[in-house]
Amino acid sequence: MLRFKSKKITLPLYICLLSALLSPALAQAELGGSGGKAARDAAEQRAVREEKIEKRKQEAEAKKAAESQQAQPVEAQTPTEGQQEKPAVQ
Repeated sequence: MLRFKSKKITLPLYICLLSALLSPALAQAELGGSGGKAARDAAEQRAVREEKIEKRKQEAEAKKAAESQQAQPVEAQTPTEGQQEKPAVQ
């Protein structure tokens, strides 16, 4: 290997060499190249959570629709602006 006479350049040279060797590993770890199983598990958990949320929304909409259908006969029909009220025949 090369011999450097100056100790001032040795430390920066080792740091640059070390960073050059580690940068591909660090980039791969940031992009999720390693730990594929963990990423897959997280994606599955996210999908299950989204399905549960969607199911809850559908149940809430169905419940709201059922309540509105039950409430319609109870409400009195009011005449629109163009219609006149008919007096009740006694």
